[in-house]
Amino acid sequence: MSDTAAPEDDTAAAGGAASARPSARALFRSLAVSLGVGLPVAAAAFAFLALSRGLESALWQRLPDGLGFSGTDWWWVLLVPTVGGVLSGLAVRRLPGRGGHEPIAGFSPDPVQPRAIPGVVLAALATLSFGAVLGPEAPLLALGSALGLWFARLARLDARVAPMAAAAGLFASISALFENPLPAALLVVEAVGMGASGVPLAAVVLPGMLAAASGYLLITGLRSWSGLDVSAFPVLDLPEYATVRPGDLLWAVVLGVVLALALRLVRGGATVFHGVTLRHPTVAAPAAGLLVGASAVAFAATTGQEPDLTLFSGETSAATVAASGASWGVATLVALLLLKGLAYTVSLGSLFRGGPVFPALFLGVTAGVLLSTIVPSVSPTAGVVAGMAAATSAMLRLPLSAVLLAVLLGGSSAVEATSLALLASVAAFITTVAASRRDRAAESGGSEPAGPAPAAIGPTS
Repeated sequence: MSDTAAPEDDTAAAGGAASARPSARALFRSLAVSLGVGLPVAAAAFAFLALSRGLESALWQRLPDGLGFSGTDWWWVLLVPTVGGVLSGLAVRRLPGRGGHEPIAGFSPDPVQPRAIPGVVLAALATLSFGAVLGPEAPLLALGSALGLWFARLARLDARVAPMAAAAGLFASISALFENPLPAALLVVEAVGMGASGVPLAAVVLPGMLAAASGYLLITGLRSWSGLDVSAFPVLDLPEYATVRPGDLLWAVVLGVVLALALRLVRGGATVFHGVTLRHPTVAAPAAGLLVGASAVAFAATTGQEPDLTLFSGETSAATVAASGASWGVATLVALLLLKGLAYTVSLGSLFRGGPVFPALFLGVTAGVLLSTIVPSVSPTAGVVAGMAAATSAMLRLPLSAVLLAVLLGGSSAVEATSLALLASVAAFITTVAASRRDRAAESGGSEPAGPAPAAIGPTS
């Protein structure tokens, strides 16, 4: 039984109860519950993101400046992620819930029990602020679902409504992350559909959208009142893209296939490291942080660029790569892909706790800039938008969500490149699923159905 999704008595009954279509009265009640869940979850998500950003600034800027050295000194770049690995490992191994979802499992909307909240927060802070290459979406999903279940217990909701409260928390947390309710809706709904959970979409979508909308409004107000910008992935300022050219369509497909194969290597390496981590967690936890730091040191030493391009999830440095990466040259972009990919691989397979989405988006941006640098006829906008869609689709196996994220995060210029995002996403998805089917067929000696779908909403055992 999974530690992160292990249901307690009240939610164990919810899995079966939720499989039936809810009555109009139950649905109306769930809409009321979603308002009660959406606002506090959005506030908690805002506080968590602000805390993560503040700790990151303290570790990499204020503390080094106060002690008279640079936060980019090689020994500090090695030390901080290593300490983060130790702290995250302790939270995962010693606290309930094992720090939330394992990043190697991909995008997982499985609910997390409220007792896991301290471990989720500590492991996520030790991951995100200390430089590991994972994003904040997984901890926010865990917090959202845990707070939803906690609210359901406080309000003494029956077993049918409790999973809806958890789903509302998921929607609100993702809405707070992207400061937009649309990615929340599509990500969770597509995960439910691909997972064939048996949970009626009406029971998830309506309460979830209401929670996402209320959470979005609260986040907007908090940002205006506090002056803090906690938006995770910035909207890129890409050049105007006037028209789709036939060559761009072809290159979008090629980029989709190549990125799918590259991220397949990342997953394979992460699986190997994950096996080592399970056997030797005490050694693997600091080793993971040391390898992440060493990747950053190697990148800075070989290219002359800042090491933080290789650290963290890439949510802020993606804009730098999109704007200036073409001037760095092919060698620097290749080094960034390889070393960021190595740090991503290690982070996925370790005891760090975070999400796989933002590093994949970063690699997609970098690959798109590299393509437009090698093939000048390809617009940087075409390359970046197609790259983001392909990388996200390959990592999450949620092709529609990948397109939405690529177009929204690509800014106004990305709208004209939507067809390229679709082609790249589909090409990456088909390549990933076909490769997975071939592997399982080889292992079993026969044919296998399509690869495993993302986890579905609802407690699992």
